[in-house]
Amino acid sequence: MELKRLNQLGEWNPQLFRELKGQLTTRNLFLGVTISFVCQIFLLLLGSEMVGDSTNSWYVRWESVFIVLNWILPFLLLTCGIYLLMSDLGKEEHRGTLNFIRLSPQSSQSILTGKMLGVPAVLYLGIILALPLHFGSALAGDFPLGWLLEIYLLWGVACGLFYSSAFLMTLLYGAKNGIQALAWSGSLLGFIAGAVYISFINFIFDQSGWSNGLSNWYWFSLPVGSDPQLIFLWMLITLSVATYWIWQSVNRIFRNPNSTLVSKSQSYWLVASIQVWLLGFCVPPLNEFSSDSQIFLDSQVVLGTLTLFVFNPVGFISLGGVLSPRPQALRDWARYRHTSHFTDKGLLNRSLIQDLMWGEKSPALVAIAINFLLTTAIWFPWMVWRLGQVESSQDFTAPSALLGLLLTLNVILIYVAIAQVMVFMSRWKQSAWIVGTVGVLVGGLLAIWVTMGMSLLDMPFLWLLSPLPIVAFTHASATTLFLGFLTQLGILGVLTLQLTRQFRKLGESTSKGLLTQSASLPSRALK
Repeated sequence: MELKRLNQLGEWNPQLFRELKGQLTTRNLFLGVTISFVCQIFLLLLGSEMVGDSTNSWYVRWESVFIVLNWILPFLLLTCGIYLLMSDLGKEEHRGTLNFIRLSPQSSQSILTGKMLGVPAVLYLGIILALPLHFGSALAGDFPLGWLLEIYLLWGVACGLFYSSAFLMTLLYGAKNGIQALAWSGSLLGFIAGAVYISFINFIFDQSGWSNGLSNWYWFSLPVGSDPQLIFLWMLITLSVATYWIWQSVNRIFRNPNSTLVSKSQSYWLVASIQVWLLGFCVPPLNEFSSDSQIFLDSQVVLGTLTLFVFNPVGFISLGGVLSPRPQALRDWARYRHTSHFTDKGLLNRSLIQDLMWGEKSPALVAIAINFLLTTAIWFPWMVWRLGQVESSQDFTAPSALLGLLLTLNVILIYVAIAQVMVFMSRWKQSAWIVGTVGVLVGGLLAIWVTMGMSLLDMPFLWLLSPLPIVAFTHASATTLFLGFLTQLGILGVLTLQLTRQFRKLGESTSKGLLTQSASLPSRALK
């Protein structure tokens, strides 16, 4: 019977069967069970005290036991689980066995799921053996059963998010860094993030008036901060969506280490989901407000403005590095476009646009512009509704915001185009060039201001060329804004022409090289 079940497990997920076979040895099982029970007994002794009566009985402070386990169990899951997974995957990468696993008929999701469930199997066993004590101490301490089940669910979702992030970190940097150093770094990050996460969970499920500090937390007009059930649903949805996108990136990198983290089509859904999530924080409640409602409304407008004109530009510049293929992929794309110029002249423009929108190997400029326009469409109703209707934004209306977004889009495309032009001059990745380019340009602007002894707002024209052109709106005249817009278009046009020439030159040189090699093969055969 047991052999039949093992065979069924091996057929369902061979990688899981392989990991369990390697982890669940007699020694590991003995250590896991022993350590779990010894720690539980030690915790019970610490949480117990003798009652000073004639019976000399022991009294267990179940609430204290529950609180301690509420910290220890998720900490072990997150920190130790991350270390085990990163260490195991890193060793497979360095030994070269990961490439053999990639060649197996299993899907990448099956392989990664098998590792996620199998590598920390002994850790899972120890945690499962401690759950009865945690469950019993919660019931003895009159902790609501429904809340306890929700806590378990949040632990599980957090494990999925943290473990997926650990896989992604290992696949991206495992081949370039030491295995143990990377695993310890990931475990440390998990410890820090886990401390914040566990503290927040314990805070929202605290029965002693926890809602006082969250009463102003609204998301799409829902009073999330006033109800632990709404917070639970919000956290569950947020973490599940985040886990989904990280899992998609892990699967892409696992199948092809040279691919981008997300495809262009995935980036549109990713950006839309992030923008909708951010927009929810800026939608005020629909009911009546208290006496300080104006301050609350102003703070939401400030948050939305910062998101649109500060956080989003940084995010889109980073997205340019994520979506930009590697130089070799760009060379292949240039050769393909050069060939299609002779074969599909009638469909050239249409096919080129489709390739720039959806192609895996095409440059990222068009995809960045589409993502930015998608963001503008998502935020446009909020801009019309909120901007100009509260005291802090009387002079910053929806038309001004749209103009600011247009200037911001131009700047983002300029920086991404500069990085794309420069990437062919080096073997560095596009992401490094984009970060370096932005750093140098921003540092250059600051150096100009410092050298000339001016305030940062004395030359609004320079702000129109920085990643934050919205700052120029407070001091720039209409003429300055118009000249800045024309300057942006001129720079972007020159960079686009340079990119076009580079790709045309790459396509021609690569095609000539291939033709030369193919022509030399018959002559060598005759010799």
